[in-house]
Amino acid sequence: MRNDPDGHEWLSQLPDELAGQRRVMAGVLGFCAATPVVTSFSVGCSLGRGAADELSDIDAALGVTDEASVGAAEALVSAALPGFGPLVDLLRYQARHDDGIRRIFAQYADRTQLDLAVVPQAKVKLAERPDFVALYLSPGAPASAGDPAAPFVVSAEQVREWAFIAWSELLDIDKYLRRGSLWEAHDRLHDVRRHIWMLWAAATGAMYPWHGLSQVLDRDAGDLPPGIEATVATLDAADLRRAARASAALLSTASEAAAGKHPARLPTALAGYVTALLGAAEP
Repeated sequence: MRNDPDGHEWLSQLPDELAGQRRVMAGVLGFCAATPVVTSFSVGCSLGRGAADELSDIDAALGVTDEASVGAAEALVSAALPGFGPLVDLLRYQARHDDGIRRIFAQYADRTQLDLAVVPQAKVKLAERPDFVALYLSPGAPASAGDPAAPFVVSAEQVREWAFIAWSELLDIDKYLRRGSLWEAHDRLHDVRRHIWMLWAAATGAMYPWHGLSQVLDRDAGDLPPGIEATVATLDAADLRRAARASAALLSTASEAAAGKHPARLPTALAGYVTALLGAAEP
């Protein structure tokens, strides 16, 4: 995070296709300068990486002096957002695992979207988010905190956990199909595929593997798990079982690739058990 960020200069360099995003971010910058409780403003993800297009939302964080200031700052910025363009609606909420952090999602009529976290400055750890760019930093505010290596660390235990959960989800699919509950089987197939994306992201060195699909595409949209298309199924028992078998084969491939990069003790016994069940004749 830069010690003297010039947010307006950064905004001026954005391409014309990001005019909507630039307008909203400029509005937030003006709000920051006029609001003493605000200590920092940063944007990230595709915008921070320079990979945004006209449909990209604004993933951003608004740092405030302390936890006691979060609620007031959230109310103030929410009241200011309609001034940044024709606002369709907004949602103010606290995400389940974001203790002490409030979030705002604003939808503008020109399709511009703002996903803003209002965060105590002590929790703004941009050193752990290399895809974030600081656009505003108040005098005296700490520039950053955290471990720069944190987002890139995938442990062997994490790889084993993702693989184990995915195999257990495949077990659920077999169970649901035997019960004739096609919707539950279809839903669980998506869960398995989500873990395959996470494992593939870990195997290929994506920045935030736990985000799975988005990180695989951001790193290299052409480097996909081989045969991932076969894991998609219609709401049909035979097709769901076919896709589950394809998912089991691909899960083995993705798990082994992830374990090759992050040496892990894979759940091979469970994998063999599930593969045999899925391959058995249907009841």
